Amino acid sequence: SRFVGIAKRILPATALALLLLVAVWPRIQSAIDGVRLSQIPKVDVSQAREVRMVEPRYTGLDRENRPFVVTAKTAQQMPKVDDLVSLDQPKADLTTESGGWLELGAYTGLYQPQPQLLDLFGNVALFQDKGNEFHSDSARINMQQGTAEGDDPITGQGPFGTVAAQGFRILDRGDTIIFTGHTRMLIRPREKTAP
Repeated sequence: SRFVGIAKRILPATALALLLLVAVWPRIQSAIDGVRLSQIPKVDVSQAREVRMVEPRYTGLDRENRPFVVTAKTAQQMPKVDDLVSLDQPKADLTTESGGWLELGAYTGLYQPQPQLLDLFGNVALFQDKGNEFHSDSARINMQQGTAEGDDPITGQGPFGTVAAQGFRILDRGDTIIFTGHTRMLIRPREKTAP
């Protein structure tokens, strides 16, 4: 009789609890789905072995304490070479000796942070604040010294006219440009200004 008295109380309470659980279950299920670990991004083991950054930005100063910035779409540490970074769509911005700016960009590049060397490959474009624009297939930029050079053909245009040469040397952070090899330059006369 004691067991029957306890069962009369427990069985209806259990039935009521089960009915409440069935009514509330959709809300509990949505809360559990929100906390699920499947939303954590999965890591591809082959990519985890390579150090890769999206939109990296390297900044520094040359030996004259002028700033430079190297940016890219992506950067990837070269395997087995600690001081060599492969860049996708790199750009380098330099301040010139006269206070102007110089920008270089390309499809790909290799950057060595310690010696501050940047090698650019594929559709290398150089822009100056003076309105000059030059194009070549490769260039090597020494950020520390503020120089650049290339032995591939180069073409350019600007307020001075047009130029085509077999190579180039840039000194003084863009204030001096030397064209090497067979060079053809068309110089436009300056327009006279009204008195």
